[in-house]
Amino acid sequence: MVQIKPETQQSYSQPKVSSLPDGNYRYVTASTPITETELAQTESLIFLFRKKGNNITGQLSQANSSNNICISGQVNGNTITGAAVELSEPGDEAILRNCGEDFVVWDVAGSLRVRRGKKEGKKVIYTSVILDLNGYNRINAGTQFPPISCPF
Repeated sequence: MVQIKPETQQSYSQPKVSSLPDGNYRYVTASTPITETELAQTESLIFLFRKKGNNITGQLSQANSSNNICISGQVNGNTITGAAVELSEPGDEAILRNCGEDFVVWDVAGSLRVRRGKKEGKKVIYTSVILDLNGYNRINAGTQFPPISCPF
């Protein structure tokens, strides 16, 4: 009797962010492949960033929302630690989510945790953040450029 073994599915493993060469990148929580039009209609988080060495500067936003936060920090594996600034859109008010020592979740996916926040006019600055990009998918960098620096 001949036994047929089921095909084993090879899982695609993305390289860690820390091992990527210097450049501009875009990661999303949406399933891939995805078109720009499809992405705009999702609630996916988008992290558009530039990497130079272990330094990361980028913007985390939700595809169908004006909420965004600029993050600057160091990458280790797929985790970025550093600081962030949230700017409010005209007519909106940035919400201070935490001013203490305990981390709180900033986004719907739970990938960004913030603490030590302070409100300064139309912005909220968090001096300690952790962004976990595990579960995000890399897509083309798109037509927008990531921020060069965050307006702290």
